Amino acid sequence: MSVKLLRHISLLSAALIVAASSAFAQQPEDPPPAEQPSTPSRPIILPMTPGSELNKQPARPSNGPRPRIITAPGAPPVGSRPSLNAPAPANAAAERPRNATADYTFCNRTSYAASIAVGIRNGGLWLTRGWWTVPAGECKVVVKGQLTQSTYYVFARSSFAHTGPVRTWGGTQTLCIGSGPFQATSDGTEECSAGYDAQGFAKVETEGKAAWTTTLSENAGFKTSEQARVAGLQRLLYDLGRFDGPIDGAAGPKFSEALAQARTELGVGPTDAAGLYARLLAEATKIQAVAGLTFCNRTQDVIWTALGQDYQGKKESKGWWRLQPGACAKVIKDRLDDRVMYSFAVADRTEGVPETWGGTEPFCTKDSSFEIEDVTDCSGRGFTSTGFMKIETGGRAGLTFEFTPRRAEARPE
Repeated sequence: MSVKLLRHISLLSAALIVAASSAFAQQPEDPPPAEQPSTPSRPIILPMTPGSELNKQPARPSNGPRPRIITAPGAPPVGSRPSLNAPAPANAAAERPRNATADYTFCNRTSYAASIAVGIRNGGLWLTRGWWTVPAGECKVVVKGQLTQSTYYVFARSSFAHTGPVRTWGGTQTLCIGSGPFQATSDGTEECSAGYDAQGFAKVETEGKAAWTTTLSENAGFKTSEQARVAGLQRLLYDLGRFDGPIDGAAGPKFSEALAQARTELGVGPTDAAGLYARLLAEATKIQAVAGLTFCNRTQDVIWTALGQDYQGKKESKGWWRLQPGACAKVIKDRLDDRVMYSFAVADRTEGVPETWGGTEPFCTKDSSFEIEDVTDCSGRGFTSTGFMKIETGGRAGLTFEFTPRRAEARPE
């Protein structure tokens, strides 16, 4: 996704949100029978962007370094996503409802639990809403009833419960998302209100049909929803350290043994597939919630933060994360392997000298977003040599680092 200028604007009025929401109106649980359309719904498949980071967007310049966004919000609790009257189908293997006469359905043919956000255009405004969680190998109705829009905008990301980078599915239309359940409006540009982030959505043309299906695919590719379902269980067992085999969708002996052991330990019956998946996802979420490194802004200013690491004698730096006053961002998602991390931050002020948080350990930075693997000869390579402060992790799996007006403190999770 191309880097665009990101400027924050104030929230649009509640009246505009209500007006735009009418296009997202949900039908009752048992709507009256609708007239059969002449043709069934057609699917569109969105491929995964491997290893992508969320919301890699630029920011407006500030005094001092002029950073750009790399936002990695922390994992919300399982069950915090809104269902919006969108029940999962009883048969998870029903990958595409071929005879559907209504509804916008999302099918997840990947090994990740996916969170879905959907946007529509209403006049000069875009309305976005999320999140709906779709387990691996299942389908879920996101917009109920006959579709009233000819164009939808969709974005999906893998659950924060999984280890490794967050995976995304999207496109080039910049719309706004929240870290938790949200409903937002925007003007379709890169501008989002405080508390929301700009993200690239894929444009989906439904051809005016009353029903539509979008399928999320993974690069490795799973031909059936059953393969994706097995791969989803393999991935969750891997995330929990219970399975070290390939995530290939094949139910081999090693996987079957690990699955049976997990059922026994979690007290889930042999026929409760949905219950087992939910329990495994909940366990993975608990682990990720207390793992990694989180930056928190305890000042009254917007601040920009950067991270430095010394991995096997090779120093790396990454930035910038933009933090509103009181906000936090998880900058390392998985368990901390290093006993020492490094950080730098600068307040976003248009007047006066901005406050900074740094130290004596040199790392390379630049005004735009960056990931610099070698921090030697910063100036000779067109970067700025910046002094970072040291963060002692004490061998903990997770740590929260707080930037305060006078000093930065670290506290264990």
